[in-house]
Amino acid sequence: MIARQRACIPPARGHRHYRVTLTAPRGYEPCRLAGSSTGVRFWNHGSGVGGARGHYGNQKRAVTFGPGHPVHFDIQVPSSRAGTSADEASFTLQAPDGEILGTSFAEGKLRTAPGTLIGRIQRGA
Repeated sequence: MIARQRACIPPARGHRHYRVTLTAPRGYEPCRLAGSSTGVRFWNHGSGVGGARGHYGNQKRAVTFGPGHPVHFDIQVPSSRAGTSADEASFTLQAPDGEILGTSFAEGKLRTAPGTLIGRIQRGA
């Protein structure tokens, strides 16, 4: 799995949005993912700088992830607060019946702040 993080959504209603896109290389078996990633933590040059407070969106809707089926989720950060720089996020993916074992990582510059929320997994890059 390859996870990339980028700021690609314009700020809206007092929030900044960052998109984390996951792609699977050829040879991997497809699987079903659902809801928001859990245990989201942010890092800057290897030092922890905070975590997400909660999630938003339909937590039961499942999508297929695998080769040719990229997925993404958004990180919603309040823009009304001073942020902390981060260059990596760690998270645990969810299947329709619970957590998928293991921690995944995404790299890319972002700012995080208290009140950060994680959107549900969605199909497409």
